[in-house]
Amino acid sequence: MPFDNPSKPIYSQDDWNVMQAAYNKAAATLVVKSGSEDNAKVIAETVMTAFNRGNRDVNSLAALAVITAINSHPSVRGGEIDQQKRFA
Repeated sequence: MPFDNPSKPIYSQDDWNVMQAAYNKAAATLVVKSGSEDNAKVIAETVMTAFNRGNRDVNSLAALAVITAINSHPSVRGGEIDQQKRFA
């Protein structure tokens, strides 16, 4: 789910880049493949909300988004856990 900078930006391009990087990291951790998944929406909303509250650290934003997505949807797990389930 790319973060697009609107024509009248509230955020700088650097801000969008930070949010996009955090989204990408969280999505990769959760193996989220598209913006249409519920988890993609949770990740994007969490990243943007935390960013708006002053968090500017990509790793922190991504970790918060992963934790929020897992807590929002108990069936969601990181890639490593999913692989373990498949081979169990």
